[in-house]
Amino acid sequence: MKKKDITHPKLYCDFKIKPQGLELFYYSNQLDQKGNRIMDSFVDSNINSFSDSDLNQLNKKEYNKLLSYILRQERVMQTYLKKGFHSQYEIVKSSLALMYKFKNHFESVVKNES
Repeated sequence: MKKKDITHPKLYCDFKIKPQGLELFYYSNQLDQKGNRIMDSFVDSNINSFSDSDLNQLNKKEYNKLLSYILRQERVMQTYLKKGFHSQYEIVKSSLALMYKFKNHFESVVKNES
């Protein structure tokens, strides 16, 4: 079976239009030492206009990506459990706990944007 490249979902929280392009601020799978998500950003020089509704649409796409990621990891976790790979199971389980928290954060943000 061919492995897919997995890109972690991003929760976009803000944007600024700058002379060099659009700067998007987001949370991803980067955590600080306290376990809090770190805000990061990148500049897309191909976008000259952007709005709150564009940000909302972007977050909806990322939310669907998050749901797919969680579903995939749940299947991996069950496979590890069935095969007796307990340490791998625990690693994925703890990772999933973080993704469930991220999902809750996503839902509160997307709900407020609607």
